[in-house]
Amino acid sequence: MADASAEANATIGGLLVAASSRGGDDRALCFGGETQTYAALNGLVERLAGDLASAAGGSDLHGARIAVIAPNSPLLVGALFAAWRLGAVAVPLNARLREHELSAILGDAEPALIVSVRDHLGYAFTGLLPRLVGDLRSVRASLFADLDGAIAPGSTAKQHGVTSDEAARAGGMGPQIAAVLYTSGTTGTPKGVLVTHGREVATARELASVLALSSDDGVALIVPISHAFGLTCLVTTIAAGARAILVESTTTNRPLLAAMDEHAATVLHGSPALFSALLTSRAEGLAGVRGGFAAGAPSSPELQERLDDLGVLNLYGLTEAGAVACCRRDDPPEQRRTTAGRPLPGTEVRLVENELEVRGPGVTPGYYRRPDETAAVFDGGWLKTGDLAEIDDGYIRIAGRRKELVHIAGFNVFPAEVEAVLLSHPDVVQAAVVGVEDERMGETLRAFVVPRPGSDLTPGILLGFARARIAGYKLPYAIRLVPDLPLLPSGKPDRRALAAR
Repeated sequence: MADASAEANATIGGLLVAASSRGGDDRALCFGGETQTYAALNGLVERLAGDLASAAGGSDLHGARIAVIAPNSPLLVGALFAAWRLGAVAVPLNARLREHELSAILGDAEPALIVSVRDHLGYAFTGLLPRLVGDLRSVRASLFADLDGAIAPGSTAKQHGVTSDEAARAGGMGPQIAAVLYTSGTTGTPKGVLVTHGREVATARELASVLALSSDDGVALIVPISHAFGLTCLVTTIAAGARAILVESTTTNRPLLAAMDEHAATVLHGSPALFSALLTSRAEGLAGVRGGFAAGAPSSPELQERLDDLGVLNLYGLTEAGAVACCRRDDPPEQRRTTAGRPLPGTEVRLVENELEVRGPGVTPGYYRRPDETAAVFDGGWLKTGDLAEIDDGYIRIAGRRKELVHIAGFNVFPAEVEAVLLSHPDVVQAAVVGVEDERMGETLRAFVVPRPGSDLTPGILLGFARARIAGYKLPYAIRLVPDLPLLPSGKPDRRALAAR
C-alpha cells in the first residue's frame, strides 16, 4: 500500500488527491464569480473521468492521448486531471487555435478522445471538430462542454471504429509521460514535446518552496495553462494547496485586475510585458501581490526593480526543459534584477559557443514521433536550448535567441534587449522588435509599440528615450505605434507576422 501511495503521489494527479486529503474545504479554483473547493474539484475530475471512459466505449486509455481545447477555466483544469486519473496523456490546446493549426496538431497527436468548449470568442468548435477528425481514425469521440466542466447533453459525437492496426500505430505511451505540449510553430509545423510526470511534480514542489506558497495564497493564472509556463504554474498551485484564480487573456487587463481584487490574489505569474502593462495602468502598484514569476523574455532593470518590490522573481525555462533556473528571495538584489537566477536542483547547465545547454530530469525525452528532430537538439544528453547566455558564479544571464539575432552593419543585436528598453517607458504597454533586410546595413530593426491609452507618446519621443539608454546601432530604424500586437497562442508576439508588415 505504501508503494502504491508513493507512486500515485509521484504523478501530477497524485498532487490533487493529496491536496484534497489535506484540505478538502480549501478553495481550489476561482473562475468568474464562482469558487470551487478542492473536494468539489476532485468531484469534477471524477465525473469527467467517467464521461471520458464512457465515451471511449471501454477501450483502455492508459497511455492514450486525450486532447483538451479550452481557455483557462475549470473545464481545462478538470479535463487535464481527468486524463491523468485515467492514466492517459493530456494534450492541452489553446482555444485560440484555428483550423489550420488544429488540423496539423490533431493529425500529429492522434488522440483517442477530444474534449472541447463548444465555442470561444465567436468561433464554433462544434462545427469544426467533426470535420477535422473525419479522417482521424484514432478518435473514438469528441465531447463538448461548458467552461464550468459540464458535458453538454447529447454533445458526444461518436466517430468510426478503430482497427487493431490503427490502434497499434496510435498506441499508448509509457506511464512516465504526462503530456504532449505543442510548440508555437513559428518556423514550421508544430512539434509535440513530451513532458513527464516527474518533471512537473519535482518542479512544482521546488517552485512552491521558492515562493513559500500555502493554502492561504491566491495565484492569478492568466498565462495559458495549455503552454509550458502556465501548466507548471497550475501544477505548482495545486501542489501547495493554494487557490488558482483562472483568467482568460484579453486585449485589456481589466478582467485580470478585477479577478485579482475579487479573489484576493497574492501571487501573479506573467511575462515582463504583462507586468509592465499592469504597473503602467496602476501607478499605485498591485496591492496584495507578494510574489510570482516573470518569464518568457528578459525584464529591463527598471521593471525588475519594481518587480522586486512585489517579490516577483525572474524564471527561465523552455517547453523542452520546463523551468531551468530562477531567482531566489535571498539572492543579492543585483542578481535578482539582471539574471535568470541559478539552476533548479538536479539541473546542470553549460555553454557551448555561447549557447546554453541543459541536462537533468526535467529535460524532455524528445519530440513525439520525430526522432531526427530529437537527435538534432541533443548533444550527448545535453539539450541545446537555442539561447545565447552568460554564466557568472552560477547565475545565468540570457542574451537572446540565436535565431532572433539581428546583424546590423557588423554588430549583433538582440531584439529582446531593445524591447526591454522600450517597455521601460511609462507610456508603453507592449513592444515587439523585429529585424528586416536592409540593402545598406544588412539588417535593421523595426519596432511595433502599443502606447498607453490617452498618452501623448510619439515615435520621436520614444526614439529620444531609447537613444539615451542604448547604443546607436541598436536603435530601431522605424517605430510604429499600433493599437495591438498580433499574438501567438502562447501569448508572445507573432514576430513573423510583424516582419511581414
